[in-house]
Amino acid sequence: MNFAACRFCGPLVIAFFLLAVGQAALAQEAQPAAPAAAPNLLVNAGFECGEEGYTEAPVPPGDTKPNYFPNGWVVTSPMTIPIVTSARIRFANSCDGEAHVERIEGRDSVLIRALHHETDPEPGKPFDVTLLQQVPVISGTDYSLSGWMLTLCGGSFSDPNDCPEGYYMAKLLGIDPTGGTDPAAPTVEWVENRRNFVEADGRTRVGWQNLRTASTAQAVTITVFARINSPFRWHGNHGFIDALSIMQAPTATITATAELISPTPAPPTITVAWQGSLGPDIPLIPNGNHRLLYDLEYWNSESATWQPVASDREGDGSLDFVARCFDVTYQFRVKPRAEQPEGNNGATPNQRYPGLWVESAPIVVPPNLPGPSEPFTATNQIFLPAISTVRSC
Repeated sequence: MNFAACRFCGPLVIAFFLLAVGQAALAQEAQPAAPAAAPNLLVNAGFECGEEGYTEAPVPPGDTKPNYFPNGWVVTSPMTIPIVTSARIRFANSCDGEAHVERIEGRDSVLIRALHHETDPEPGKPFDVTLLQQVPVISGTDYSLSGWMLTLCGGSFSDPNDCPEGYYMAKLLGIDPTGGTDPAAPTVEWVENRRNFVEADGRTRVGWQNLRTASTAQAVTITVFARINSPFRWHGNHGFIDALSIMQAPTATITATAELISPTPAPPTITVAWQGSLGPDIPLIPNGNHRLLYDLEYWNSESATWQPVASDREGDGSLDFVARCFDVTYQFRVKPRAEQPEGNNGATPNQRYPGLWVESAPIVVPPNLPGPSEPFTATNQIFLPAISTVRSC
């Protein structure tokens, strides 16, 4: 609640009042405007019990407590909905309770837990639960989704954890750029993570995982999906969702140029240059320290597969690429990423925002100019690069 109180307890001299108002106005003009908050488009993105909150839902089968669904989100499942609730309400009995609650930020997260969690004879029923929310966007604009999830196959025991080999719980984030609300639709673009909360040794903690993806809006509304799929029956299976964020994605452009003659006497050099932007939203993140990184790949008509050229390049730049194949078409692409340096101060949790691949115009390398061949001798061997560094077509 917001409260206001009157602090004027006596008469004021009008002249003094006008002077004070004038001084206040001058002071306001002299100070720079406060920066705008980063516009996370999602409602109740942090799943906080005491803020946007939750709404009571029916008691799930075999349980004694009602579910609480996060406000602003639709909860859906192709099977019986298991326990889906506020982690703080579940484990601390209220929004104000002080029991330990798994979360990556704030005081709360969404808990999704298997039916008959630890109840024989068949504990840990399979489940597949999706939270979805439609958000207004600008059609044709790239958007980046980042969020955090934690899954615990076999429960939280880790001395050692007993999740069977081959079993997993899938954490998924998705975007439907058309604004559809069906998680099974082919238009949903998913990213998936199957890591348990501990390593394969059953003891070394992995913890919360950051999932992220990006998409180009094809309508004035897109749909965000946060999903945990537990396809195997196993005791203790449960997971958490927290801290989702969707913003305009970082963008990039790329050019590829070369001076070509036909036929060409030697492998030509193609100059690849790229530049980009964090976009309008990411720089507004409070305490954010995001930098722009780039990954680059090349393709040619001989191999017909994308192959890496460079990764984690910071900032705008260029490189020279030697085209080792003749009479083929080359193409290049770049993908921007907004990430904070590891170990440095910055916004928490450490959201990472990917952009989308952007391709250059194709470059056609002419046929090779025939010429005399040079016989190989043992002397030449010392000048040969290591085989692992030779790039084929």
